[in-house]
Parts: sequence; C-alpha cells; structure tokens
Amino acid sequence: MSYTNSNLIAHVKKRAKKLHKQNRDKQNSEKTLSQCLEECSQDLGYRDYHDLMQQANSLNSNAVSSTCLIDKYPELINKAFNNCITKEPKEELIAKFWNLLRTPINNESSLEDIEKLTRWEINKETLKDYGYSCLESKKAQYEDLGYLLLAMGHYFRSVMDNCRYQIAEHPKFTDYFGLWLRSMYPNSNSEQNSSTVLSELKQFYTFNENEELFKSATSWAPKWWLKEQGRI
Repeated sequence: MSYTNSNLIAHVKKRAKKLHKQNRDKQNSEKTLSQCLEECSQDLGYRDYHDLMQQANSLNSNAVSSTCLIDKYPELINKAFNNCITKEPKEELIAKFWNLLRTPINNESSLEDIEKLTRWEINKETLKDYGYSCLESKKAQYEDLGYLLLAMGHYFRSVMDNCRYQIAEHPKFTDYFGLWLRSMYPNSNSEQNSSTVLSELKQFYTFNENEELFKSATSWAPKWWLKEQGRI
C-alpha cells in the first residue's frame, strides 16, 4: 500500500477514529481522538500528528510512495511471517508479532511470554534472509521492504535479549528502526551505502536523541542497564 500526501492523512484519521471508538467501548480505557491521532502517527514512524502533517504536505507523492512505512507491505510481511513461523495457530502468532512491533516493552509486559515467543515461535534468521533477498533483488521497488524485514529480524532478537535479562524496557519497532538505520548505515551518502531509499527512510523514521545504538549494533538496551553492567 502506498500513500499520496492526502490519503496518508486520511488513512491516519480513519485509523485514529477506529481506535478511538474501540477505546471508548472499553469502560476503563478511554483515549481522546487527539491522543489516538498521535498514536497512529507514531505507529507510522512520525514523531507526532503535527510531524506527519508537515512531512505529508512538504514531500511530493513520488517520495511518499517510494518510502517504506510499516503498513506499506502488510500482505508481503504477513507472507514472510507465515514462512518464518512453523507452529500453529499461525494466524494467531502472526497477530502477536504485529502487536509486538507496535507495542513498546514496559513494566506491564509479560517478559517471559515475550521471550518464548521471540525465541521459539519465529525464525529470525530466515526473516533476515528475506530482507537480504529484497536488497539483492533486481526489483528496486522492494529495497525499502528489504531494510524493513532485515530490521525486524534484528528487532525480535533485541526484544528477546531484553526480556531474557528481565529489562522491562524496549522501544516499539518504528522507534527502533530509526536507531537501527543509523547504526547499520551511518553514512547513507557514502559510495558504499549510497541509496536514495536509505536517505528517505531516515527522514521518515526519526529517532530519540537520548537513545542510541552503537555503530553496527542491532540489540538495544537502555543506558541505565548498560552502565549497570559496565558496558558503557
């Protein structure tokens, strides 16, 4: 799925209204429509709804359609997940992995269950292989999908490691992806990493300046834990 400037905004508004209705129907969990707009914008890799509006209005439709958003390839990502999951029920497990992409780890997360899920229920190396295949393919339109699948393989391992060490903290995928891009491809303008798609991805997937992944690192951990362990 690709978006023009106008239907990207319409898509987010539609998702926000649906989320608002779902939460309104729950007696103990009501979010305002404004909060839902913020959340849906962040799920697509933007800092907030205002950031989405600014970028959607400033980029032309060609740039938007060629840039990878997390919802751009739902069918292809589902197929990749399906082929990387060997246990049943596959549909239920696929839904769990999508939810894991969109939900940060915190004190309310079931760390033991998430570790088991990411350790045993999906082949992370195969998922990364799909990413490499897209990057090596002659079909240039799937370059962004390649980076996405490759990062997902690393993301699930990173989440698994954090849960293993009982660290109740990990950013959701869209926040991790911005850090991952800058760790794996620190200079997308160099001859080796020259890629218009990489540059566009970095524009869309921003990052929290207080967080970082060290160069070429793929597993994220909070700084307080790294200091505690004497790793930094």
